Amino acid sequence: MLIRSKRSIRKILLTLVVVFAFSFMYSNTTHANEENVIAQLKNRGFKQPVNLGIGASEVVLINAVFGQEDGRNVVYATANGGIFNIVDVKTNELLFSQQLEGVSQVWSHSIAKDGNVYIAALANANIGEVWRYSPQTKKVTKLGVPSPTHQVWSSTTDDAGNLYVGTYAENDGRIFKYDVPTNQFIDLGKIDSGNGSYIRSLEYYDGYLYAGLGVSGKVYRINTTTLAKEDITKNVPNIIGKPLADINFAYDMSIAGHYLVTRFDEGKEGAILFYNLLTQQWVEDVKLAKLHDGTANDFGSFGFIQIPTKDDKIYVIHNREIVEVNMTTFEIRRTGISFAAGLRGGAAMEFGTPDLPGASVVTMTRLGQIFIANLETGTTKTLPGAMVASPLKLHNLGEGPDGNLYMTTYPGGPKGSKFNTKTNQFVTYSQGQAEGIVAGKNNDLYFGIYPGAVIQKMNTDTLALQTLFELKTDYDQDRPYIMKFEDSKLLIGTIPNYQKLGGSLTIFDTLSSTKLTYPNVIKDHSIVGLAMKNGKIYGSTTIRGGLDINPTATKAKLFVWDIASERVIKETELAIPELDAPPMISGLTFGPDELLWGAVDGIIFALNPETLDVVKYKNLYPQIKNRGMWRPVHIEFGQDGLLYTDVAGKLSVLDPKTLDSVSLISSGPEIDFMVLAQDAAGNENIYYIDATATHLYMIPVIDGGEVETPEVPEMETVNVTLENPSFEERVKKNVIPGWSSLFGAFSANVKFEVSNLRSIDGAASLKIVDTAQNETVFAQSNLIPIEAGQTYTASTKLFLEDGSVSFFLRYYNENGVQVGTDKDGENIIHVRGGHKEWQTVQAIVPALEGAKYARIFLGASNYFTTNGAYFDDIQLTFEREKVPGPTKPGKGNQPDKPGKGNQPDKPGKGNQPDKPGKGNQPDKPGKGNQPNELD
Repeated sequence: MLIRSKRSIRKILLTLVVVFAFSFMYSNTTHANEENVIAQLKNRGFKQPVNLGIGASEVVLINAVFGQEDGRNVVYATANGGIFNIVDVKTNELLFSQQLEGVSQVWSHSIAKDGNVYIAALANANIGEVWRYSPQTKKVTKLGVPSPTHQVWSSTTDDAGNLYVGTYAENDGRIFKYDVPTNQFIDLGKIDSGNGSYIRSLEYYDGYLYAGLGVSGKVYRINTTTLAKEDITKNVPNIIGKPLADINFAYDMSIAGHYLVTRFDEGKEGAILFYNLLTQQWVEDVKLAKLHDGTANDFGSFGFIQIPTKDDKIYVIHNREIVEVNMTTFEIRRTGISFAAGLRGGAAMEFGTPDLPGASVVTMTRLGQIFIANLETGTTKTLPGAMVASPLKLHNLGEGPDGNLYMTTYPGGPKGSKFNTKTNQFVTYSQGQAEGIVAGKNNDLYFGIYPGAVIQKMNTDTLALQTLFELKTDYDQDRPYIMKFEDSKLLIGTIPNYQKLGGSLTIFDTLSSTKLTYPNVIKDHSIVGLAMKNGKIYGSTTIRGGLDINPTATKAKLFVWDIASERVIKETELAIPELDAPPMISGLTFGPDELLWGAVDGIIFALNPETLDVVKYKNLYPQIKNRGMWRPVHIEFGQDGLLYTDVAGKLSVLDPKTLDSVSLISSGPEIDFMVLAQDAAGNENIYYIDATATHLYMIPVIDGGEVETPEVPEMETVNVTLENPSFEERVKKNVIPGWSSLFGAFSANVKFEVSNLRSIDGAASLKIVDTAQNETVFAQSNLIPIEAGQTYTASTKLFLEDGSVSFFLRYYNENGVQVGTDKDGENIIHVRGGHKEWQTVQAIVPALEGAKYARIFLGASNYFTTNGAYFDDIQLTFEREKVPGPTKPGKGNQPDKPGKGNQPDKPGKGNQPDKPGKGNQPDKPGKGNQPNELD
């Protein structure tokens, strides 16, 4: 027997423990390193994104219209998400349902005399589209886009079945006619010479259109033959009792007999007035508006799309009650039937059942249910929803104090969603549209709700919501986009209301429930970045105000607010050489290094909080210039010490010490919201919502990992033949070979022409000039044959003197109808910077099934202006796997022939005249499918 001493035994045991521990550590590391990751930084591995599912689903209706089809009383309605439904009103049976590709919302339906149903929709990137349902064929057809720079908000039809749609574009609200015989959209022109951006309501009567405008609530009468127009607002301000400039929209219209029923002052007085179409006068002594009697239901009149009518009586909603108006005597009778919402379509009909004797008023609820109010008994019933539900668009993402993730939906809710990161389960609840979310103490979670800048607090244990205050009534604020919680104080930065500049800073003490609000802290700027330290609030701004107003400032700013003295003690611009004219600075967050971190364009920076001097920065995406409107960039520091961000709409991770970085998602839909949270194992992962906005995604973060390096076959680039890609061919009779004007003749403010002033390939380029924010100019290529299923890269060289322009690629089928939908950042590329130098711009877009042709577009859209943008060397290419073949002797690896390529600007060419030209004007296939509104 071998005998060892106790010391020897202890030594052996200790050695075994060390070896076992080392083996265990090595085993764990090896296991972690064996996992595939898409990127690594500082020994942290980032795995492929995981789709966690749909956050919330529901039928959400903005609009509906009641009619008859095949002898049945039916309702036509398109739910948010673009599902068109037809429901039998009496049986509550779903008769028809179809997804309208790319459609997100529908704000107007109209039924023509032939029974066709027209659908005025908003598609991807808020492009206005028109669709038509035929009760004869039972098919829905996309008719096209009235204008790429206008959203569609209202519609009506005339006696011949033609459609008219009212649009929104900043200071340029227009009416477009869809002429049924020719299947063409006709621009009837701008309606108001002032700032009438919205044609919010529209009706037709006896050869005339009646258009309700916004933001100021004017009404116009337009002759459909001569297009002569007349402002008939007249004495409306006197009847309502406030100046026209303060009347918020002529929001709704409907014809009842020979009266135009119009609702003015949305969200304020809510006043329904009556216009006699025979005498062309407003009825002065009849008004359904707020009573200002201090009662709880004094909301004024609610909205309507279609007014229920029975004999000479109409039914509207006033102060949360169905009200009957006799259109002969204007006697008003309160029915006593409560309904605290607008009429999403409406009709009066008889059901012929014991529980519903006589006439009933029917409408749709926001959740797509048929609501019935029996006028004889005063009873109501809501039928179960029969329409097909669709995923709701997620809007915002924040971590609660309980570690769960909270999301709200768009537009306006109606649901919130809680995601448990430990169990991977969703729970939905009723909630409005939150622009800001931030966790407080204990179980408090705060939401900044649009509209009205309403601040709510949720108990995350019960999901109960409490409204704390709102910032619209006293401060005219609307969107609380940035919220931070520091030292028991809720900090809120806001965007103002429509047609207003100047946001506000609000400090709410959650212990004492006291609030201090400071309007217009930085003149005409809104606040989108906040951080707090040592009694000071650090802020950053966007130059944008509310919708429908141009900014007066040109660059976003940083500022420091002293809480004790209640004033700005420092205000400055951001000093980074790569910046041009950044409209927004955001993402302000103090790091573990005590520096103030933030984001601008594609840059992450760190500031000395005492001086606001830039300590360090990294330009992650140099191609991104002058980016941002309202939504702040999100920056979070992980437990691993790394900085995580969605700067520039991409997902990136950066080492704040070395500024080394990796890009996790840099193409495809933009990343809108991002947060870090722990899973059941305590691992901190990345959770995000992208611009498709119906699903929540996660990127698991691990230690180590192996970066996937899949074997990539050798590829070659194939150039598609284009006509006149460098604009060298001679211009004849103002025709540029291979190119034409998308919008026909130029105005005095916009044009394109072949120019010899600048070029990079050959002697010429195409010069774009657009000096009006509310006008648009685009050159389009002739149709280019392509193959469906292939991914093409369209590219151009661009010299941008100033301002902003756009470059995009579209596909069309054999009938000239656009295939696929427009998406910013994918097929539409906006260029806002890189001034005074040549740059390359490209769009990489797959050609979907059915695509036969492509077009390339160069120009400046609504809101964009430039005194000179030069496009040259247009290319369309695709990649294919290189097939080895025999090599001819003596021919290999020969250099390109000199004389082309990246040649410098040519001296001595500056004094040559530009060649004017509008280009070929071929028939424009898919005329409705024109470029989307930019920004």
